[in-house]
Amino acid sequence: MSQALQREFIKEGGISKVHEVVESIGAKNIFLVSGKSSFRLSGAKGKIDRLLEGKKVVVFNNFPSDFGLHDIEAGISLFKSGSFDLIIAIGGGSVLDMAKLINILSAQSRSSLFSIIKNSDLIKKKGVPLVALPTTAGSGSQATHFAVVHVQQEKYSVAHQFILPDLAIVDPALCYSAPRADAASSALDALSQSIESYWSLNATKKSRYYASKAIKLISKSIVPAVNQKDKASIQSMALASHLSGKAINISKTTLPHALSYLLTSRFGIPHGHSVALFLGFVWRLNYQHGDSALKELMKELAVLLSIDVSSFDIFWYNLMFVLGLEVRISKIGVQQSDLQIIASSANQERLKNHPVAIKEELIIDELNKML
Repeated sequence: MSQALQREFIKEGGISKVHEVVESIGAKNIFLVSGKSSFRLSGAKGKIDRLLEGKKVVVFNNFPSDFGLHDIEAGISLFKSGSFDLIIAIGGGSVLDMAKLINILSAQSRSSLFSIIKNSDLIKKKGVPLVALPTTAGSGSQATHFAVVHVQQEKYSVAHQFILPDLAIVDPALCYSAPRADAASSALDALSQSIESYWSLNATKKSRYYASKAIKLISKSIVPAVNQKDKASIQSMALASHLSGKAINISKTTLPHALSYLLTSRFGIPHGHSVALFLGFVWRLNYQHGDSALKELMKELAVLLSIDVSSFDIFWYNLMFVLGLEVRISKIGVQQSDLQIIASSANQERLKNHPVAIKEELIIDELNKML
């Protein structure tokens, strides 16, 4: 099966497509995975209640953004308590990932959940139809065939073609009311993963096409979308985040993502903000230590961003400041004694995709500058 999305619907007001999907498959019992406050603030709750009127709907939303195995087990237990014929996921990246994991893990028959999480080759069956609607312009999880989960403070990425949602509905209106801090973190996640996708060792002509389109859209739209809540810019960001998801669905992410997970799990830094803290200096180290082919790729990226290739870190940390995100890691609780742990915590699966080997000592030196 191709890793390309089977179906996608990108349009303001696209949430109304849910009714058509429900009727087309004759769904009567629906399992709804959602955020808590975001489900209401996005306007999705009122709309979905009307669209699913007359259907049996069970809601699962009792889990944190950095959910663990026990949270998935709770979701699976609730899912298996009824005969559900459709899953609808509405929320940010963690909500969509939770829905994908409940769906795929509940469909497998013998192996333990943790065994499957560690070894996705054990996945043999597809789950029920899954419709994913993002309420943030960020992770692009609705367009990917993988999902992440924390197990004993370690982050695992479960990847399989059956995990990809059957339908992604990207309705920019669901992103209009996102709080500024959430919008900023999500936007930088989309931009970070687009940049990482472009230089990833797994990149293809197609993934770079998606990534380049996303970068162009984001570079023009990110500030007015986040700071002014400009609707046209938010529409561009919603499309761009979806494209970034399609890009990493092929290439996966690299070192900035690999380093980011500990900042989220230990210090509570939102995922996109955490990734952004690393991207600025990783760009510079890539350009300093990379071969001629990588340098050419980065020059292409600089053109897409309309900046000079050698001044990316200045551009990047200024962008974070403009969007209201802290750039000094000491102000988010990181101490010098934490730097070695952070540098050595890189997720090995993401690290394998990075185009140049960067020593831990260099990372520690860069983190010292950010205290």
